Amino acid sequence: MSANWIRFYSGWIPVQFITPYTHYRTFLLLFVVVHLMVFKYIGLYRQRRGLSGVDELSKILKAVFIASVLLSAATFLTQFFAFSRLVIGLSMFLIILTVWMERILLRRIQIALRRRGIGVTRVLIVGTGETAQVLIQRLHKNLGLGYRVIGVVSEGKLSGNVEGFKIIGALPNFSQLLQKYKPAEVIFALPATAHAQLIPMLVSLQASQIKYKIVSDLFGLITQPLENDVLLDMPIFQMKEGPLNFWYNRAIKRIFDFSLALIGVVVLTVIPVLPMLALGVKLSSPGPVFFRQKRVGRDGKYFFMLKLRSMITGTETVAFTAKNDPRVTPFGSFIRKTSLDELPQIFNVLLGNMSLVGPRPEVPGLVEKFEKEIPRYFERHQVKSGITGWAQVNGFRGNTSLHERVKYDIYYIENWSLELDIKIIIRTVFDIFDHEHAY
Repeated sequence: MSANWIRFYSGWIPVQFITPYTHYRTFLLLFVVVHLMVFKYIGLYRQRRGLSGVDELSKILKAVFIASVLLSAATFLTQFFAFSRLVIGLSMFLIILTVWMERILLRRIQIALRRRGIGVTRVLIVGTGETAQVLIQRLHKNLGLGYRVIGVVSEGKLSGNVEGFKIIGALPNFSQLLQKYKPAEVIFALPATAHAQLIPMLVSLQASQIKYKIVSDLFGLITQPLENDVLLDMPIFQMKEGPLNFWYNRAIKRIFDFSLALIGVVVLTVIPVLPMLALGVKLSSPGPVFFRQKRVGRDGKYFFMLKLRSMITGTETVAFTAKNDPRVTPFGSFIRKTSLDELPQIFNVLLGNMSLVGPRPEVPGLVEKFEKEIPRYFERHQVKSGITGWAQVNGFRGNTSLHERVKYDIYYIENWSLELDIKIIIRTVFDIFDHEHAY
C-alpha cells in the first residue's frame, strides 16, 4: 500500500495513469504467503544468538530478492496481474528497510532484557581446557546473548574455578549434576583426549529436554567446510579445498577489489576527503603526509603499504601503538581512531599488492617471530593482505590476542566468499567509531 501511494499519489513521481490500490489488494494474500515461505526457507525465523545487524540484513536482502523474483515470475506466467515495476521495486525497498529496522529494535530490546537477567538460558559448561576457557570468556563478555553459566564440569578436578566460574563436579558425576542443577542447555568443550567419555553423556541427554552443543577443540586448526564422500563403500568426511585456490574466485575477488577501489579513489578525491585529511596531517606536525612501511603480503612477498602519517616523524617503530602513545599527534589520534589513516591503502589495492579484505599485513621482523610462535601463522600469506579483515570486525584489531586473530584469519581464508567480503566491508563501516583497541 505504501509503495502504491508513493508511486501514484505522493506527487513525488510523474504519473500518466493511476492504478488503484484495489488492483493490488487481490494479490496481497499471495504476496504475504510467498514472503513468509521464503523467509522461513532462508532461516529468518530461526532463533540465532549473536547474529549481527549486517548478517541479518544480508539474509533479508536474499529473502526479499528471491520472493520478488518468484512473484514477478508468477505474474508474468499467469498474465493475470499487470503491475508497475516501480511499485514492485519500492515494495522491495520498503520491506527490506522495515523488516530490518523492526528486527534491530526487537533484538536490542531482547539484549537489554537478557542483560537484566530476563529470558536467559542457564547453561552448563563441560570442560576446563583452552577451548572451554575461551568459550566462557566470550559468553561472559557477551551477556546480551542470554547465556548464564551456572557451573563447569571438569575432566578430573572436583573443585576450583575456570575463568571465575565454579567447578561443580567431574565427568563421572554428569547425570547427577544434571538433576541437581537443572540446566536448560549443556555446551561440551572437551579436549580430544576426553572424547571417549562424551558418548555416555550424550546418551543421558537423549532422555531429557536439555539441549546441547559441542564446541570442537580443533577450532583454529580445522575451520574450512567439510564434504562427505565414500571410500571403499565407507562414508568419510574430507576438507574442501580453499575457495581462493581456484583462479576464477581469485579473478572475481580482484575485479571486485579493483572496481570498488577505483570508485573509492574518485569519490574521496571529488568530495574531497583525501585532500582534507592530507592537509590535516601536514598542519599537525612537520613531515611527509604519507607513511610508507615494508610489509609481508601474499606468498611472503614484500610490498610498501601506504598510510596517512599519524605519528611524529622519526618515531615510528614496529611496536604496537599503546593507549595515549606520546608518538601519536592529536590529528593522528583522530584518524587512527576512525581508521581514516588506512584510506591511502586503496592505492595498494589498485596496484594489486593488497585486497580490500584479507589478513592485515605485518612487518617482516614480526612475521619471522610470529611464524615460530603461532601455529599456522604462515597460512595467512596464502591470500593478499587486506585493508580490513574478519579478525578486525570481530574485535581483534590493534594490540589484541594474536593467536585469536590468526584463527579468524584462517577461517576467512578457508571460507571465503564474495558475500563474506561484502559483509566485512559493511561491518567495518559500522564499527569505525566504536572500537576500544583503535588508538
